Amino acid sequence: MFAAVGATTSAAAAPASDYRSAAAAPAAWQDYARQLQSRFQQRLAAADDGARRFQEDMVKRFEGAAASPLMLIVQVWILPSGKIERIEFDGLDDSGVAVNLRALLAGGDVGAPPADMLQPLHLRLSLRTKDQPGQGE
Repeated sequence: MFAAVGATTSAAAAPASDYRSAAAAPAAWQDYARQLQSRFQQRLAAADDGARRFQEDMVKRFEGAAASPLMLIVQVWILPSGKIERIEFDGLDDSGVAVNLRALLAGGDVGAPPADMLQPLHLRLSLRTKDQPGQGE
């Protein structure tokens, strides 16, 4: 039902002086961010209960409106083991939608990040229904 499109990535740490834009990040960080983006897209498009619950929430959100895609900044903290420790969203209130999305994205192993990667990792996701026109597809 939903796809994450137009996602861009950057890595940042809490101190502003440590911030690295996606373009300035080392290649290994960029590769890892693309891998994480792909995993998130797969989870959003899955046919399991968690994905269906999130998809239904989003259909209700878009119902009756010519809504543009929902843009979110996802901040992700990943343990060296590859387990997601924490996920925060900018652009989404802490409603049931946020709870369902957090549970959906946080499940499972996402692979170990590069040892020197700054965190949290910032991903910009554009969420839209499959019947909404996308950009860059």
